[in-house]
Amino acid sequence: MAIILPFLATALAVGRLVAASPPDEYDYVIVGSGPGGGQLAANLALSGYSVFLIEAGGDSSNDILERIPLLSARSAETPGHSWEFFVEHYQNKTQARRDSKYAYMQSNGTYYVGLNPPADADPLGILYPRGATLGGSSQVNAMNFAWAPDNEWDYIAELTGDESWGHEHMRRHLMALENCTYVPRGTPGHGFDGYLESSQNDPTIVAPSENVFRFLSEMFLEVEGIEVESVEHMVELLGRDINRVDRDRYASPLLFQIISAISPTTGARSSIAQYINSVVTAGHPLTISLHSLATKVLFEHCDGKSKAKGVEYMVGEALYSADRRYNASQVGETRTVRAKKEVIVSGGTFNTPQILKLSGIGPREELESLGIPVLVDLPAVGNFMQDNYEAPLHTRAEVPWINDTTSPCTMTFSKSDPCFVEWGSNGSGPYSQTGGTFYMTWRSSVSWDEDADLFYLSAAAYGQSGFYPGFSNRTPMPNYWTTSLVKMQTANPAGTVTLRSTDPRQAPMINFNYFANRAEEDLQSLSEGIELMLRAYNNTGIPYSVTVPNPEIDMQQGIMDETFSHHAASTCRMGPAGDRDYCVDSKFRVNGVDNLRVVDASVLPRVPGAMPNGPTFTLSRKALETILEHY
Repeated sequence: MAIILPFLATALAVGRLVAASPPDEYDYVIVGSGPGGGQLAANLALSGYSVFLIEAGGDSSNDILERIPLLSARSAETPGHSWEFFVEHYQNKTQARRDSKYAYMQSNGTYYVGLNPPADADPLGILYPRGATLGGSSQVNAMNFAWAPDNEWDYIAELTGDESWGHEHMRRHLMALENCTYVPRGTPGHGFDGYLESSQNDPTIVAPSENVFRFLSEMFLEVEGIEVESVEHMVELLGRDINRVDRDRYASPLLFQIISAISPTTGARSSIAQYINSVVTAGHPLTISLHSLATKVLFEHCDGKSKAKGVEYMVGEALYSADRRYNASQVGETRTVRAKKEVIVSGGTFNTPQILKLSGIGPREELESLGIPVLVDLPAVGNFMQDNYEAPLHTRAEVPWINDTTSPCTMTFSKSDPCFVEWGSNGSGPYSQTGGTFYMTWRSSVSWDEDADLFYLSAAAYGQSGFYPGFSNRTPMPNYWTTSLVKMQTANPAGTVTLRSTDPRQAPMINFNYFANRAEEDLQSLSEGIELMLRAYNNTGIPYSVTVPNPEIDMQQGIMDETFSHHAASTCRMGPAGDRDYCVDSKFRVNGVDNLRVVDASVLPRVPGAMPNGPTFTLSRKALETILEHY
């Protein structure tokens, strides 16, 4: 299918062009304003330190694309809000292009997505959007705020020998940033005075039809052995808290409604960008340089050791090739800024290793092949990338799951749109929700401990999933039901982020190398998870068919063909200090140099559970405490 993407008006899509004129030095220079770096910059400024925050995008935090939860997919596909990376899932090209979401660029400048591309189509890969705006990917993601299993934090503590990474300590950092709105104030394990609001999806959305209730009743019986007595009983069960204080909260299978970073008062995304701006408005020493692309870290050399002393960056809009507005002939102004204490790189899983390599920190062979002087031979940079697999299960019933699909929502987001008026007036209605009929954790036969290794995201009346050009234009399909089975306990550290050239404006090559390790166990787990759902479908008595994975081929091959992901981590992974197979130590310090830290999801030694959003916010608070203790 050929696709030309429609977008909202430019006024909605592009933030204001702002670039600071900095003084010579700040205490800290931070690259990247996402949940790692942006939050850290604001909190360091609140602590009295001068901070210079470099962000490649603009500030669109007041744009409805970033505020309205229902529009998160649109924001993730709109220039001015996000960058579109195209990645490979496999080294084998034949296997990679078996994916129906594989994208190509045609000679007429339009995308082709799917199998059997035309002869003039150049392969691009699988779309992988990342935030390119103040607040980073936390401004364009689905706002899921499920916290990691306790075992994941304890794993980091054991790996690094640093007990301060244990789950009890990390829970304290979660409480410091959270303003929990869905349990009574004072509930143990939750924070109520933080700057990031957490709320729970409305569990009453299970009640739109008898068939939805019927299927969920079978799921409760199959998974938890619970016979649901009524809609009210089901709503009560779905209101359980996956983030509660309970060592065994992932050990028992559970159906629930997701926790999200959404304000129940405004019905809008709880925004880290707005928090950053509030710190500036209050007069704290935080300077933000927008539309500023970091090109490399600057070092000085003293007593045989290299010390980070600043950052070189280019000022200009849409300077990076992953921005669809990119124009190679556009030239940005090159500037530098110096750090009196430290440089902190928080560019994210794709861009942090790119910046480090351009600065001379990375695998020697790769750097020398491009003529980059090697400052530190550090093989862990850009390697060991991991992600959750998301295996889709799409079914089509012979009757609608939801009978009444008429909606007053016009999706015009104007005074003539009653749903927009409702959202703007009292923060309620369909536009204040993220969607999703139910969520679930479940343990397969190959889980490596007593915890669940699968996390389900399931929605009635949808027949598509994954990322491809045009994915945000999905419409309700009342006979379909779509579930993504998220594989936790990731153990395939085979992904790579590799430089294309020394040009900092060129996006790197990204290959996840799916199923290169532990393929048998992971495919077994995902297969068992799909079979569980099929048993529940069968027990409803409602005739249906499976559309994805392809029912005409072996299930495991079908899973390999259609699995996707969007939780990349570990390209600058944390581990024992000084070990060249790891990039940073437990205090976020880059091995081999001084005054340089990395604070973002790239430091996670593996993806923590199913959703790295909440854990990344949490590790930023950990970094704040670590830095304040040091100085």
